[in-house]
Amino acid sequence: MENIKSEPALCYKEIEPLTDKTNGPIFVRKKDTKEFFVKKCYPLYLEEHLLTLQKIKHAHLPKIQELIVQEGKLWLYEEFVQGKTLTEVIQTSERLETNQIITIAMSILEALGALHKKGLVHRDVKPGNIMMTNEGNVKLIDFDAVRAVDGGKENDTVQLGTMGFASPEQFGFAESDERSDLYSLGVVMNICSVQEYPKKYLTEDHALRGIIRKATKLEPAERYQSALEMHLALRQQLSRRIVAAKQSKPKAVTYENKPTKMSTTTRLITARWSTNKHVRQFVRIKNPLTEAVARFFRKYIPGFRTETIWKRAIAIVWYSILFIGIAGNVMDQPTGSLKMRELFDYLLIFGFPAVLFTNFLDYQRKLPLFSSENKLYHYLGYGVLFLFWLVFTKAGLELNSFIYQYFN
Repeated sequence: MENIKSEPALCYKEIEPLTDKTNGPIFVRKKDTKEFFVKKCYPLYLEEHLLTLQKIKHAHLPKIQELIVQEGKLWLYEEFVQGKTLTEVIQTSERLETNQIITIAMSILEALGALHKKGLVHRDVKPGNIMMTNEGNVKLIDFDAVRAVDGGKENDTVQLGTMGFASPEQFGFAESDERSDLYSLGVVMNICSVQEYPKKYLTEDHALRGIIRKATKLEPAERYQSALEMHLALRQQLSRRIVAAKQSKPKAVTYENKPTKMSTTTRLITARWSTNKHVRQFVRIKNPLTEAVARFFRKYIPGFRTETIWKRAIAIVWYSILFIGIAGNVMDQPTGSLKMRELFDYLLIFGFPAVLFTNFLDYQRKLPLFSSENKLYHYLGYGVLFLFWLVFTKAGLELNSFIYQYFN
């Protein structure tokens, strides 16, 4: 390996460790050029992959200055990226805008495309390994889990990755490849959108939901097959959003061109228009309690988890009728025990199917029949759920009746 030096790195001055970990990254400065770099220790078996990585020059990957073997350890000196990790950005933001999530994902896909072209897989795409630089750039960092795609193995020799973000094949089910990185990026996008893993709660954002669902399929063959394919899907969504934003723009201009005819209310509203790069939107003064309640409804309550107005209208009417009817019948009961019995019966008959058939917390995605793309399997799944509801409800009603009679 002619590009790996075997002498001590005397031309670098160590400034301070960046973490408390043993052999963790160290902030260093090159003595002759005064440039800052990050010094990292890697296992020797990664030297070939890191040499390949050093040859890749890409705007969304850190520049590797040099590799040095010292006292049996492989040290990598790479560009010092100033900024925040995506984890820090998410923690300090209530939510990222859809266009921003798409732009970040497209940047990471361009970096992954450069790696995949050289036969490398990152295997640890997560918010902590994505840097948002002070200049507004996005960089994919940390290559501790990088490996070359073999194509002939049943699984990875070394199983690495971060729980929650790593694809199923990274835990011994198959050999990881380019599609494994796309799976992880899909999880990252969902975290950016709703701060939750897609298997627990898939975002309702129409521009992101389908792309994330496809990227995080359990079977690699059902995912996007390349970074380019996923990049094109995201670019199409971004283009649609930009066109939609431009079509809605004249309404804002109409207000702005007639300042003398504006009422006080209109002037206040117009003053709150933001100047976002892609989309003009109202900047609303948010009440924390109201926002918390709204997020709860959008995440958990069937009928409100979609932005479709008619579904929400039906949900409001249905819940109102249900609440009034149940509350009236329960309160009509003469004793507390009868009230509890009546309430439990109603929950079994009406509440339980609402949870079961409206895909509460996206649980159906974990069931074999519903995870299939075949619509016939979906119908069979609903049939099984219906039978389960009948059996469970009958058993619950009988148990409730027995408990009431036993204690009364």
